[in-house]
Amino acid sequence: MKQIIFMIFAGMLAASCMNKWDKEIVDNDLYSAQDIDDPTTTIQNIRMQYAAAIANSSYTPVTTNQIVEGIVTANDISGNIYQFIYIQPLNTDGTLDTTEGGIGVGIKGIAALYSLFPVGQRVRINLNGLYVGGYGQSPRIGMPYINTNGAMRLGPMTFEMMRTHIQKIGKPRPELVEAREVTGADLSANNIVKMTPMLVVIKNAEIKDAGWPYAHWEVGGDTYSEYHDIIINGAVMKQLLYTSTSATFAGDTIQPGKKTIYGLLNRYSSSYQLSLRSLNDIIELK
Repeated sequence: MKQIIFMIFAGMLAASCMNKWDKEIVDNDLYSAQDIDDPTTTIQNIRMQYAAAIANSSYTPVTTNQIVEGIVTANDISGNIYQFIYIQPLNTDGTLDTTEGGIGVGIKGIAALYSLFPVGQRVRINLNGLYVGGYGQSPRIGMPYINTNGAMRLGPMTFEMMRTHIQKIGKPRPELVEAREVTGADLSANNIVKMTPMLVVIKNAEIKDAGWPYAHWEVGGDTYSEYHDIIINGAVMKQLLYTSTSATFAGDTIQPGKKTIYGLLNRYSSSYQLSLRSLNDIIELK
């Protein structure tokens, strides 16, 4: 009898421990910093402060506690964006500010960033110990690395740095994220700094290469990322839509007809570059 009572008690204790552990995982995110102070600056101020490094596609270390806050608008959910999330500034009511571009935040060591940083997740970042700069003049936060050509570039931060420098604030609120509607006229050289990177929507558009895959063009057995023209109200925006061969939809066929197209509007040097977050960003119009 004593043995039976002991076994029941042990089982209750084990269940209690499991429930407590489950609760701790939910309440205390093991992949998020816990003690980052309130923001001390804005994304726009950081972009201005490090404008030279961004424009030169170089990088500069941050050596003081400069804390920014933003909301996630794009991540790696389909593989078309790799090792980066993109955040944009918030309005005072917590909604997305669509008047200014955001900044890329590079993180490596995690295969599915979207599971930690879904669209609508507010994040707070202490830049002290990280680097701010650019790649193709697109602003980003991360750490330097050596590329295959032996050149130093600004790439993603390590998993360990993410855990101590990025704090998730509250639960994801995707309803606060609104894409900025853009037209062909908006995509001028004068606007490229202000409008990238930014979540946008293009209405009544067509993708010129209907019938072809988004990527996976085979050349000698190799596959390549691909650019496609987008037609907006009759105007052709050359090589605007970019798709990586790593995208889960890379081999899907582009459908003909008018569409509403959402995506991350970024830049590479003097050219705009629109990346779909997933194929859900394409809405076919009847």
